[in-house]
Amino acid sequence: MAEVQQMMAPSPWQAFNSQGVLRIPTKKNARTHPKVDTSPGLKLGTWNVRSLYVAGKLDNLTQEMERCKVDIMGLSEIRWPNSGQCTTEKATLYYSGNNQPNRFNGVGFIVNKNVNNKVKNFVAYSDRSALLQLKADPVDLNIIQIYAPTTDRPENEVKQLYKEIKELMKLVKKREILVVMGDFNAKVGQGRVTDVVGEYGLGERNERGDTLVQFCQEEKLIIANTWFKLPPRRLYTWQSPQHTPDYVVRNQIDFLLISQRYRNGLSGVKTYPGTDIGSDHNPVIGTLKVRLKKLRRAPRKKVDMNKLKKAEIRAEAKEEINREIAKIRTLPQPPDDVGKTWDR
Repeated sequence: MAEVQQMMAPSPWQAFNSQGVLRIPTKKNARTHPKVDTSPGLKLGTWNVRSLYVAGKLDNLTQEMERCKVDIMGLSEIRWPNSGQCTTEKATLYYSGNNQPNRFNGVGFIVNKNVNNKVKNFVAYSDRSALLQLKADPVDLNIIQIYAPTTDRPENEVKQLYKEIKELMKLVKKREILVVMGDFNAKVGQGRVTDVVGEYGLGERNERGDTLVQFCQEEKLIIANTWFKLPPRRLYTWQSPQHTPDYVVRNQIDFLLISQRYRNGLSGVKTYPGTDIGSDHNPVIGTLKVRLKKLRRAPRKKVDMNKLKKAEIRAEAKEEINREIAKIRTLPQPPDDVGKTWDR
């Protein structure tokens, strides 16, 4: 019997029997195997912090953000006067308040330092509403943070808030991502309502909840934290200060809304009851599948210092500087340094 000749199978790099053959591909074709987006997305949330005008609370907030890995946290009831921004070692706080001496209301955003260079605009509309706009891919991201009047406040204040939200929405392009979040002081209740409220709300809807649902229907928004099946402890956002084991009072009154067309981009929306900042509210946090883009700043104009050798040009420059200083002095002043204020 003739001996059967055995040969090694070809490697991807070597032809079989010195004959020209196609090599086995070692890389996936971009068309047949598209690249999967494995980026973690943007983690954002909303939290009624019950005042940041307390010693150490801003540091406490940034620590909790870092622990929960939150990139942007919308804030309600921060109680800082006027409006502006304050930068710490780890984050930047954008705030919108009032000039009343008793320090109430106030909204804002605290933005992780790694995300802050994507912020393109901040609109401090009132002490109940503000807008943060970020450069993102595939479309820009717009976040409106609100703090709704409590149930003991007159109805006209609620109407005014929704009017403010609609005014801020006019600054958002139709195809961009819109998120509206905050303490709505409203209960939408359990049970689905069209494409607005999911199956997993809590309690019974009240009149303020009717107003919120109607607003979402008109503006094509969904109430995201009612669409995820979770245990009750991950759904309630507020607990009564009088809460005891025998007297349980918990409600879902803080919400995260998003445009219906981008609802699939938002995942894992839930509350974090373990956070500690001295508030009776829990933060509502979710992950948005979006890539932020670094904002390109306009290049700085180069000044020809040789021109300052001429006396008349020096005089003009001095006058211009004085005019700019005068403008700055007329602007509303931000709150005192937080550390100094606490020491008082």
